[in-house]
Formats: sequence, C-alpha cells, structure tokens
Amino acid sequence: MTKPSLKDQVFSFARSASKYVASGLDDVAKDVYEQRLQICNTCEDREGRRCGVCGCYLSMKAKWKTEECPNKKW
Repeated sequence: MTKPSLKDQVFSFARSASKYVASGLDDVAKDVYEQRLQICNTCEDREGRRCGVCGCYLSMKAKWKTEECPNKKW
C-alpha cells in the first residue's frame, strides 16, 4: 500500500478537523472509542500511531464522532 503524500495528509486532517469543529467538538462515548482503537490495533494498515491509509493519528480519528475508518471497519 502506498502512503498518502504529506499534502494529502494535511488536506485530510484539515477536512476532518473542520467537520469536528463544526460538530461542536463532538466525541464518541468512551466505550466506542476503545472499541475503535481495538479494531485499529489489529489492522494490517496501521503504521505505529497512525492510519496507513489516510495518515491520521488514530487517537484523534477514533475519538471524533465525525470520523470513520477509511476501510469501513468502524
């Protein structure tokens, strides 16, 4: 798999952050957050603390209610 370019990662983060702010900084419940991270922990596309598909930091992506897994796993 090819990692997204730095430019694509920046645009993806800006788009995600804009949606998150527009939502009123709405987070998922703690149990949902933990469930999402468990799924990410076993994902073959995980690269350290980041998603290898979109480049986002998993701790933020899994917490924000406005986000979804790029592989549709959650």
